[in-house]
Amino acid sequence: MKLLMLKLLMITLSASTLFASSLEDKVLEFLKKTTSSTKSYNITNIKIVSTQDMESLAGWKVFFVKVDLDLLDQGRSVSVTDKIFTNGQFVTRDLLDINSAMSIKDNFIPEFKDEFYSDINIIAGKKGAPNKIAIFSDPLCPHCNRLMPEVIDFVKKHPEQFVLYYYHFILNPKSNSTTIVKAGLVAKKQGIKNVDKRIYQERLSVVKADESLILSRVNALLGTNIKLEELNQKSILKQLENDMKVVSALGLNSAPMLFINGKIDPTKEAFKELLKK
Repeated sequence: MKLLMLKLLMITLSASTLFASSLEDKVLEFLKKTTSSTKSYNITNIKIVSTQDMESLAGWKVFFVKVDLDLLDQGRSVSVTDKIFTNGQFVTRDLLDINSAMSIKDNFIPEFKDEFYSDINIIAGKKGAPNKIAIFSDPLCPHCNRLMPEVIDFVKKHPEQFVLYYYHFILNPKSNSTTIVKAGLVAKKQGIKNVDKRIYQERLSVVKADESLILSRVNALLGTNIKLEELNQKSILKQLENDMKVVSALGLNSAPMLFINGKIDPTKEAFKELLKK
């Protein structure tokens, strides 16, 4: 009897695996048919990163997709992310809530893996604290300017209960944010305190300016004397690259984004409730 049950279990698992595999193949085939290269870019790879069951829609899954592109007119390669919804028979790139008419696409985020947490990203609280907050933010994002100082202050007041991980999420690589972020990383490397809070509170101008001018403003704010060549140290570029890899893995496309103990917090307020428990 036990042997029969074991065989039935193996058959069930094999069938489930086959279904998942065939469904993934269907989604990839659909993407390849409906996504094509243009004169501006060449698609080099399409990959399904992960999947999630949709609790609010029985039988449906969301597929997290990564597309690698060569930007022909810019001479560089980039990766973009997308989400595909399917029940195995029908497929759609978005779903709208019938009551609010709002897209629910942004409600689905891949799992925040333990490997994403890195000591170098800790900016407040105590490592090993029971509650982990991960924030993705751009110093020129108005909403980030409000949220970042608030979260930093909160965690600093409760270091035994919270640890805060900060990931630099540059929304536009051509903006002043790149210079500001790199200068901030250099300043922290030099031992300057409260760098992130001071940068976000200052709300540096969003008007595009020469890199040297932006750096001079950061130097004046932090009381540093950082040189332009220091912005491109290998360690600085590596940390920024690692942060953006996490952004890409999660498929984030807006800021700020907040995760609490590995789960996305769309309200960006839930961390306060944990203090009451």
